[in-house]
Amino acid sequence: MIRILCVSLALSAIPLHAQAQLRLDDALAFLDQGDRDSAVQILHPLAARGDVLAQYNLSVLALAGQAGMTADDADLWLGKAAGAGYVPAQTVLADVMVDRHDWAQAAYWYDLAAQAGDVTAQFMSGRILDQGLAGARDLNEAVSWYERAAQQGHLQAQFALATLLEETRQSDRAAHWFEHAALQGHAAAQFALARALAAGNGVAQDVPAARGWYLRAARSGFGPAMHNLALMQARGQGGRSSYRLALAWALNAQEAGHDPAAELVSALREVMSAQAQAQAEALAPSCLDPNAQDCD
Repeated sequence: MIRILCVSLALSAIPLHAQAQLRLDDALAFLDQGDRDSAVQILHPLAARGDVLAQYNLSVLALAGQAGMTADDADLWLGKAAGAGYVPAQTVLADVMVDRHDWAQAAYWYDLAAQAGDVTAQFMSGRILDQGLAGARDLNEAVSWYERAAQQGHLQAQFALATLLEETRQSDRAAHWFEHAALQGHAAAQFALARALAAGNGVAQDVPAARGWYLRAARSGFGPAMHNLALMQARGQGGRSSYRLALAWALNAQEAGHDPAAELVSALREVMSAQAQAQAEALAPSCLDPNAQDCD
């Protein structure tokens, strides 16, 4: 009895928020141990008293269908945590709305999280506005959200921003963001940057650099880049001319499912000896190796 009394007095001396944190820590420890039922027994009363972390953790368990919880439980606790301004809950709730194709609700929750600085929510807000998923397209607002995310290094936002700027004929800004995404290894951005450099569209024309970017995108498995690289090699644009290399890359493009490559393959075979064709066929797989020396 004395021991219990001492424990009770000790707990009463701890502020209520500290007690909640201790209980939340216990719940997270149970989750780490895989004991979800015990975690829920702790989390539920905390969530009912308005603890947003408890609400969020309950919603995550419910979304996974764990501890006997349902989608209705997920909606309840996500809604409470998101409504209280907890950004991770807002983004998860927005994701749930996307899965349900409720774009108006998704836009609402992404916007709140985006305003709070969540970079993924900023990208998604831009995407919804760009594609008109929750109403009419708003390209100016889409650019604004994409750019906020892009400036924080969000790769998809950088590419989406560049694509939208290209669509709205802002070629110089588009090339700038294609380059940012290309430097992070985005194959489609590398292809777009190569195309801009080849044509001098928004940047100073630099055909050898264009060929180099096509090569980088090609080695990522991007079919259109393989095709364009093959064309440049066949014509000797930006570097040496080689039908053997051109056929190797055209075959890779065809293998990658880029249908226009079939016509180039046929055209090259018509002007190449059987021996040269066989060499190209043997070379094609090795050209996909980033360390290959003889494929540019």
